[in-house]
Amino acid sequence: MKRLRNSHSSNKNEVYRFSDPEICLKILRGTTYSKDGSLGDNELPFVRSRAIPNQRLVRAFGIDNGFTTSDNESREDFRNWAIAKVSTFDGKRWKDNASQADHLVKKQMQIISHMGNIPLECAVQIVSLKLIFIEFFQLDPIGLRDKTMLQIAQEINHQWIASKSVVSEGTVGHGKFQALFESLKLDSDRPRDNPLNTLLPVYETLWRVVTHCIIEVIFRPSARPEWLPLLQDFLGNPTRTNFWKRSAGTDGVSVELLVKEALRLYPPTRRIYRQMHMSSKDESELVAADIEACQRLQSIWGNESHRYQPARWNSVSPTMEKAYMPFGGSPYKCPASGSFGPRMIGVLVAAFASKLPVSEWRLIFQDESGVRSGVLDDETKLETDRVEGPVWIIHRRDDGIS
Repeated sequence: MKRLRNSHSSNKNEVYRFSDPEICLKILRGTTYSKDGSLGDNELPFVRSRAIPNQRLVRAFGIDNGFTTSDNESREDFRNWAIAKVSTFDGKRWKDNASQADHLVKKQMQIISHMGNIPLECAVQIVSLKLIFIEFFQLDPIGLRDKTMLQIAQEINHQWIASKSVVSEGTVGHGKFQALFESLKLDSDRPRDNPLNTLLPVYETLWRVVTHCIIEVIFRPSARPEWLPLLQDFLGNPTRTNFWKRSAGTDGVSVELLVKEALRLYPPTRRIYRQMHMSSKDESELVAADIEACQRLQSIWGNESHRYQPARWNSVSPTMEKAYMPFGGSPYKCPASGSFGPRMIGVLVAAFASKLPVSEWRLIFQDESGVRSGVLDDETKLETDRVEGPVWIIHRRDDGIS
């Protein structure tokens, strides 16, 4: 257990953080954070236990959804809506989705080719947001300007970081989002109508995992050449069969395992918080399930737990399965935890993989001051914290930069 200083706890200025899988699952359920039950039970209802730490997101984004409400009926309504939404993706919808993703990435790469270089995460953010607006808001792609998408992405990141230190009441960044959504003809006047209610959870599930997975499967020197045909076949026909189809190489991985390993190393939510008032204590406390740390424990995942090795899933143990929780834990798993989330990630990774051959493109590290130095090797650790600083730039190999 790690004890950290934190401004979110209502009664104490600290947060208790755990990486043990058994404790993490209990925290996710909102029941306790002790293995032996010595602390008693959490006296807060689950909806309040989850909603209290997320009030910073209400202030920052003006949202009102299943993650922020203390009303159980509202939470169930949001969850049922999300389940119904993802269930509409049948074979034809997935085919259309993959075609749309391929088209969006193709257009993005044409722009990048003209520019010569761009931060990889910016390209992923633009495409991810466009795809979400098309699929979940039925917007015409013609009206989705790159500049607007990038402004939304940057404002989300800025407000998310700022919200961790904001303690005052009232919304912080909602006004900026209102203007951006008005340009897309989306209503955001009332919290329940705020597009960010849907946009935030979907976008945050996608973009960082997709960015890291692209780096691992395309640009790492240890990336296997047989992975790319798997991704290409899946993009052309994104069925469950192609998602599960194994490569012919010695590691025998699939698109599913490429995505699963990316979700292990780079979970969409690194830490999940619950406010708990244990029956044995006088005050409530903020506790966190450290998902990222849990999914990298050497005692469970081995000495190379920090490395991207999708073949590890060919011999997974029950302990590993229990310690794998990128979409939370039962019975409150994210509705995208089945095949929807991983397949959507796979579609976007495949779309970029088809347009970023290493014979034409490379990654160069750019630090906070704008100095470009260093290339990716198998020992390079990728940043997982939400930072506004160093980035990986994709460059054309013929751009003259050494």
